[in-house]
Amino acid sequence: MKYCKKCLTTNLRPNAQSNDKGICVACEFSNSSKNVSFQARLNFLKELIRKIQSKRKVHESYDCIVGVSGGKDSTRQAHWVRDRLGLRPLLVCCAYPPLQMTDIGASNLSNLIEIGFDLEVFTPAPKTSANLSLSSFKKFGNVCKSTEMALFAAVPRIAIAKKIPIIFWGENPSLQLGDSKAEGVNYFDGNNLKNMNTVTEGGIDWIFNEVVSYKAEAYKYPEHKDFKSAKINTIYLGPAWDDWSNDDNSIYAALNGLTLRPDDVDITGDISGASMLDEEFTNINMMIKYYKYGFGRATDICNERIREGVMKRSEAVKIVEKYDGICDDTIISRYCNYVGIEKFDFWETVNQFTNKNIFEILRGERPIKKFKVGVNFDY
Repeated sequence: MKYCKKCLTTNLRPNAQSNDKGICVACEFSNSSKNVSFQARLNFLKELIRKIQSKRKVHESYDCIVGVSGGKDSTRQAHWVRDRLGLRPLLVCCAYPPLQMTDIGASNLSNLIEIGFDLEVFTPAPKTSANLSLSSFKKFGNVCKSTEMALFAAVPRIAIAKKIPIIFWGENPSLQLGDSKAEGVNYFDGNNLKNMNTVTEGGIDWIFNEVVSYKAEAYKYPEHKDFKSAKINTIYLGPAWDDWSNDDNSIYAALNGLTLRPDDVDITGDISGASMLDEEFTNINMMIKYYKYGFGRATDICNERIREGVMKRSEAVKIVEKYDGICDDTIISRYCNYVGIEKFDFWETVNQFTNKNIFEILRGERPIKKFKVGVNFDY
């Protein structure tokens, strides 16, 4: 396992790439952005939007769709698209079923309506969602894979159905997170989002094998021909956003009515208090990601702070050592009750997906880390 020389990204991140100096894609992009005029990028983005709109009939009610969850990033994206770009967005949310969604998540969706946005909410069938969560946990070591797939599929499906020409997402996962397969022809091009690891890993057949086809369709990302026929373009906002960050988005969204998580960081490992507010089982996924790849949510947040120049790598190491992989037993117990399994079986499943090169496996218990954060680990 090798670390980026600037941040704490490792070569175990899916689709990770580094240059010959050992610098990851995200740090390269961050360094290049320091010498770029964000105003120039914003002008480029506005011109890109103008060209798209000039080639087709304007929708009578909406210029674009913004996918939202009720979290900090999507709340700020909605504001930015409406108030900075002057567009008329329809917000689309693929929400969690009632037994998964938190009161905070429901409150934050309501807040978007109260501050003047039109919002369409779609929710997977509760029993189907629970069954698919358990199935994806056993198949992929991911308790949220089916809901992630539904989320990414719902937004373009609505755009295509309503013929709304532009879909906006926030971060460019290729340049800002390091998923190279999602890279497009320019910073803003999101039309290769279909290649992102979250969407492609494991395919879609397993869902069609689990549930009837008319329900499974909701989890299927539309095909290229569907986008082309409806003339839909996907655009990332992040590259034109001079203060796009986890911390800035949290502050902005909170000032505009977003409710943050009150839990202690020792329960969730969320050092920001503002990540994944709409449901709590994503905390399990962050923990499992840590066991799979050697990094978790604390790493992602600290990497961003390192690139912004507000945190030193040495400071980040201490934080990541303490908080990566944390997920309290109370959350795990609630998940086990939700899908109908015992905690011993939960950990046995986690162990099947744990990277045994960097963790020691204990039967029916949490794995134990072998490596030191920030230090290349040979195995």
